[in-house]
Amino acid sequence: MFSSYRLESPRKLIRALVAVIAVLVATIAPFSATASGEKVNVSFDYVTVNSGDSMWELAKYYAPGEDPRDWIAEVVNLNGLTSTDLVAGQQIALP
Repeated sequence: MFSSYRLESPRKLIRALVAVIAVLVATIAPFSATASGEKVNVSFDYVTVNSGDSMWELAKYYAPGEDPRDWIAEVVNLNGLTSTDLVAGQQIALP
């Protein structure tokens, strides 16, 4: 099948290769990551949930100047929670 193929225009082959490489770079580049060697010390405040506590009450107490919805979303993400429901005795990290 390819034994009878003759390369008529090397420029077309080069253009095709450049196009393929450009597409590969464009799809791979956004997913590359860099790491730094710097250590960052992060500390959190932890609180034990009492009976009757809600995220809204905690937001009012621990983040009075913030939008409670943003603070609650941050707490949910920080603790890997699946909902905003709290259980008495549960320990959660606060931003």
